[in-house]
Parts: sequence; structure tokens; C-alpha cells
Amino acid sequence: MLVVGQGVPGGGGHICATATAYAAPVPLTHSVHVKARVFSGGAWSALNEATYSVGPVAESLWISEIMYHPTDPNTEYIELTNVGPETINLNLVRFVDGIEFAFPSIDLSPGSYVLLVQDPVAFENRYGRGLPIAGQYTGNLSNAGERIVFQDAIGTTIHDFEFDDRWYDVTDGRGFSLTVRDPATSAPDSLGQEGAWRPSADTGGSPGFDDTGEGAAS
Repeated sequence: MLVVGQGVPGGGGHICATATAYAAPVPLTHSVHVKARVFSGGAWSALNEATYSVGPVAESLWISEIMYHPTDPNTEYIELTNVGPETINLNLVRFVDGIEFAFPSIDLSPGSYVLLVQDPVAFENRYGRGLPIAGQYTGNLSNAGERIVFQDAIGTTIHDFEFDDRWYDVTDGRGFSLTVRDPATSAPDSLGQEGAWRPSADTGGSPGFDDTGEGAAS
């Protein structure tokens, strides 16, 4: 029989009263980091830990828009979308270069968007409330362009690319965002190329929605 739960700090090997016993595999609904010890003969084993990735996150989660040099201070954002056919959970997905952020447990349905922002207050003052903000990242996006890297729960690289402020003048401090032309068909290694991107259709970008068909700034 295996017992799961939290140990009692300083409990001398006692099992927490909230621990539960099970005799079957534990189903995982999202990616998790598990720490485990075995209690045998009145003593605990050494700590073992592992991260388990659940669902086609690396295949389905795509960056779709970057507002890297806005006209309104502190209103940077990065938009991501689920290009896959099923809902994915973003737990433990993380940005490790350019900005830093680790996602909490968030379900993202097919075709839906999620936003990471530099400053939630400044962003809501500019765009209003109700947009799908997942959280506030650490750091800021370089106005001159930089490398962006993000990974799934087990460290598989989803995107690793560098954007350039020289691609489109209107995205460099003139209020327009960099928008992926077609996230559903873009190859992961294409985002480091100017042709994979276009300026947003309007100033301020399109955080949380698709502006395809509205035209684009030149």
C-alpha cells in the first residue's frame, strides 16, 4: 500500500493526518513536479523527484503576438494561442530567456488565447479588464529585439528565436505589435524570420483576439 500526502515537519517519521492511501495509479490531469519518499521500517528513504508532462503542450502552444515597444509605458505583452485540436493545461510551462515566467495551472482550449503582461495595472488602463491575462512576467522585452525561449514542463523547447526591431518600423515605438501571420501553420524555427510576422492591423495590437482580415500596417 502506498500512502500519499505531506509529511509532518519534524514529525520523526510520522505520516500527516491528511495523507490518503491508494492502491492504483494516480491519474495526472496536468503537468506536475512530484517529490516522493518511501516510509519503511520506521524510516524515510532519500528524496526522489521528477517532473511529468501531460498533454500535447509543446506541439500546440504557440506565440502569436509580441508588443515589445509600445507607445504607452509598461504595456508590453506577449500573446500565446493553442493551435492544437484539444484543450491543454499550461502548468509549469515557462519562459527562460527574454522574460521570465512560469505558468500556473491554466486550461487553454483550442483556438483560445492567453496573455503575459509587463504591468497588469498599466495594461488594464490601456486595454480594459476581462482579457485573458495569465500573469505578470519578470523583466521586459528589449526595444531593439532579443532572443525569446520558452519550454514545457520537462524542459522541451517550444520556441527559441530572436525577433528584430528592424523588421517593421511601425512595431518599433509607433504603437503596433509584431503578429505571427498564421500560428497554426508556422514552423517553430520560422519565428526568427521576418516573413513569419506582420504588423498588427491597428495601433495597440490585438491582445486576446485575432485581427486577421482587418488589414495590417505597412
